Amino acid sequence: MNFSKSAEKGAKLTFKDLEGIGNAIVKQDPQYAVPYFNAKEIKNMPASYTVDAQTGKMAHLDVWDSWPVQDSVTGYVSNYKGYQLVIAMMGIPNTPNGDNHIYLLYNKYGDNDFSHWRNAGSIFGTNENNVYQEWSGSAIVNDNGTIQLFYTSNDTSDYKLNDQRLATATLNLDVDDNGVSIKSVDNYHILFEGDGFHYQTYDQFTNGKNRKNDDYCLRDPHVVQLENGDRYLVFEANTGTEDYQSDGQIYNWANYGGDDAFNIKSFFKLLNNKKDRELASLANGALGILKLNDDQTNLKVEEVYSPLVSTLMASDEVERPDVVKLGNKYYLFSATRVSRGSNSELNAKDIKIVGDNVAMIGYVSDNLMGKYKPLNNSGVVLAASVPANWRTATYSYYAVPVEGHPDQVLITSYMSNKDFASGEGNYATWAPSFIVQINPDDTTTVLARATNQGDWVWDDSSRNDNMLGVLKEGAVNSAALPGEWGKPVDWSSINRSSSLGLKPHQPVQPKTGQPNQPNQPKTGQPNQPKIGQPDQPDKPAGKTSFDSKNSPVIPGYTFKEVQGNPSQPSNATNNGVINTSTNTGSKVNNGAVNSPELPQTGENNSQSQTMSFIGILLAIFGSLLGFLGIKKRRND
Repeated sequence: MNFSKSAEKGAKLTFKDLEGIGNAIVKQDPQYAVPYFNAKEIKNMPASYTVDAQTGKMAHLDVWDSWPVQDSVTGYVSNYKGYQLVIAMMGIPNTPNGDNHIYLLYNKYGDNDFSHWRNAGSIFGTNENNVYQEWSGSAIVNDNGTIQLFYTSNDTSDYKLNDQRLATATLNLDVDDNGVSIKSVDNYHILFEGDGFHYQTYDQFTNGKNRKNDDYCLRDPHVVQLENGDRYLVFEANTGTEDYQSDGQIYNWANYGGDDAFNIKSFFKLLNNKKDRELASLANGALGILKLNDDQTNLKVEEVYSPLVSTLMASDEVERPDVVKLGNKYYLFSATRVSRGSNSELNAKDIKIVGDNVAMIGYVSDNLMGKYKPLNNSGVVLAASVPANWRTATYSYYAVPVEGHPDQVLITSYMSNKDFASGEGNYATWAPSFIVQINPDDTTTVLARATNQGDWVWDDSSRNDNMLGVLKEGAVNSAALPGEWGKPVDWSSINRSSSLGLKPHQPVQPKTGQPNQPNQPKTGQPNQPKIGQPDQPDKPAGKTSFDSKNSPVIPGYTFKEVQGNPSQPSNATNNGVINTSTNTGSKVNNGAVNSPELPQTGENNSQSQTMSFIGILLAIFGSLLGFLGIKKRRND
């Protein structure tokens, strides 16, 4: 294996971009703001009353991260023998150490009646536990008619703090006029657990100096199949030693993304804020990519590439990557939170004015492999519009292509944070979907065209503007339920919900099978399919070992610095001007909203430090000193 450390990397989400995303939330520009939904129309999902994967008993479950079974090439929601299929994370609210597993939901194709969705049950049966859990992913239809599922396998045993790995399994379904059931789950195995060079491993994370403040991510695999049949996974990760987190990243000019005045002002702002400086030194989020082999039902990793997008110094978490091909362009979307970034002042502003800090970001490229350019200059596509504890708060945005409309995507999400954040009895549920217009100049516009809750296929019958609301207290179609306006946000609860509520477990292994091994489900339960025992997990394709130069040696993997077919990405510097439209829309200032504590993010030892701009800094600092007013204020 040959490494060329001079090879160009992917795009960057810079400190300037983070500011643009946070300011888009503050300004509530309708071009980006998530539509207001009619709170009184929102219902709990009937299909979420089902057999729980951990207790084996009927229970009302929260439903959050969800994804459709999609056509392998077009990305459209698959018409699978007359049905549309969706896989969702679900669990009983307020369960100690979490209840996070994946379920198969289905409805007649094109049916947009929320009450018609049915639950085929937990994919891995009802002997699940809270030590080994399944998180978000994607799914497509194989050539033989089976469903190839990609998801996150999470391990919290032996005091582990969310050891996440990319996994896959093949679903065999029985389908008839009475519905869909799971016949068997085959070929379960781990695909990827980091390589150490391009992407941080769990061992690297645990060996960091400040583990308690670190955020480890290796999850949310999204499958993309090209017309020639090649399959790739795009996923959330943290960067490895190729470009690692460190205090030295603060001295890397490229991480700032602005002009000299902005960069220097931001640099000293970080130096004079201990908390933000630590967050900046730890932030190393990435949207990664790897190539799979051509065995659709027994997949292995063939090649691993540099990240498509990295967020060094700016953010430690960019979730649920989602690639949509429209025409000849590839659009890469991701959900994120400003609170996962390194600008606490910006996050506090979002919380004070709007009451939430969530957003969807997006990038565009002529090729799957890059180079990617941020949409709307900063990358912002959606901005939170209501407080996090309102019934109509949304997150986990997922874009689906709209058949017949190559310039639009349907945005799906879930509504209400988990664990009754918006009030007892208000379960997390699917939100109404809405349309985002993709403009020729690489900008986007939110269209106020809402659907019923849980509509994944946009057609002539989808639009239901009765689901739209207004930001007005007491209005018939208000976006707030009675009593929500001005209600303080319990950020400890919100942050706990957003991190899935998991804690390290005692080092006691369950007696029911191997780690990450789905257990034999109980049969005969209501709404519970009869599922065969999944295959024994294969050994992962290889674990990283490091020589004295920290070069990974991984059997079975071929690493390429220069991102190959279809093209080589280049290092993108985002110098665009953020949108400063004067059409700011309505602003919510809930005086009672409490300023949150930022979620803890990460730090590890740096393998390399970039000091590229110190000389420039010293040369121009004197001339800019008076302009920036640094003598008079040490911390903006």
